[in-house]
Amino acid sequence: MKKMLIISNYRTREMGGGPQKKPNKKLLRERGWDIEIGYVPDLSIAGVLKAIPDLIRQVCCKNIDIIVSHCSPPELHALGYVLKRITGKPWLAEFRDPLVTNPDVEPGSFSQFQRRVLEKRVVHSANQIAWWENIQMEDGYFSRTYPEMDRSMFYKIPYLGVGGVNFDKFDRPKAESYDKFTITYAGSFYNGWIEPCRFLEGVRKYVETHSNDGLQVQFYGDWKDEYQQKVLKEGLEEDVTVYDPVPHEEIIPVLKKSHLLLYIGGDNPRNRQNISLKMADYVAAGKPILGIVDPSFRAGKFIKREKIGVVAHPENAEAIAEAIETVRSGRFRYNADDDIKRRFDSEATMDEYASILDSVSKGEHYTGDKNS
Repeated sequence: MKKMLIISNYRTREMGGGPQKKPNKKLLRERGWDIEIGYVPDLSIAGVLKAIPDLIRQVCCKNIDIIVSHCSPPELHALGYVLKRITGKPWLAEFRDPLVTNPDVEPGSFSQFQRRVLEKRVVHSANQIAWWENIQMEDGYFSRTYPEMDRSMFYKIPYLGVGGVNFDKFDRPKAESYDKFTITYAGSFYNGWIEPCRFLEGVRKYVETHSNDGLQVQFYGDWKDEYQQKVLKEGLEEDVTVYDPVPHEEIIPVLKKSHLLLYIGGDNPRNRQNISLKMADYVAAGKPILGIVDPSFRAGKFIKREKIGVVAHPENAEAIAEAIETVRSGRFRYNADDDIKRRFDSEATMDEYASILDSVSKGEHYTGDKNS
């Protein structure tokens, strides 16, 4: 059994990053790989320096075959660089967020300068650079930015969602649809970026135009008082219900019982390239998706291209109302094919990921050919 060391600032973090992704450790073991976590609790300069000797001991004492670091935060890649230099072990630098072009980093700032220096070190030292299709980075970024490097070392993992989703879990529960036409949102909100207020304006417009008879909207996750005030302002207190976050296993039947699943991508340019991991669960649930997102953004194009839902611009309440009616009236026909499901499936994702590990551990570049 080969061993990988994932450098992480989460003790229990595994492939996929969330509690619902824990089976991926089992999936990788089935493919010949054991996961060791190189836990780094403190990412200050002192904390990183303190972690280096412990990580070196892990690499040497546990017979690690490959070092894996991911971004973000950037310090994890810095540690990958140090371990590679000291131990000489193969290093896979995996990007789950961009370094230099991260939308949360101010262009021209000192932080961006530091990230640029680090990224150059990573690119010139790692055995392979890999990133997931859904992160906020333009295609061809690495080959354009580092034309001196062999292009075969840059590989975009053609799966949407780190670690994928277990479709078997979604197939097991038999869930009848809610009696009322139900729109469900499951997940977090982010100030000034991903928020429900303009969607609520669209619901109010829908109620004005089509009536609220037999309609309910439910939110599972973090909910702020300002959002509730917006519900009251729009007169939707009888139509909107808010629940605390629930374990992943409990949200599955909720999604399957719903008629329409709400995806909020907004119109902030920082979110242009993003496809949230929420999309994986929504696709697995097999229900239409309502994308409240600029149609020119990656998520909006994805929903329309794959015919898995309808899209409305966040600033257009009338368009949001019409999108709801398009699904409720039956004019939209959900048409997700097997290919789109495969791109989110944890089994297929871990097949690909294990193939990358196999190649890099042997000192080779993985280019998508599993026989290489």
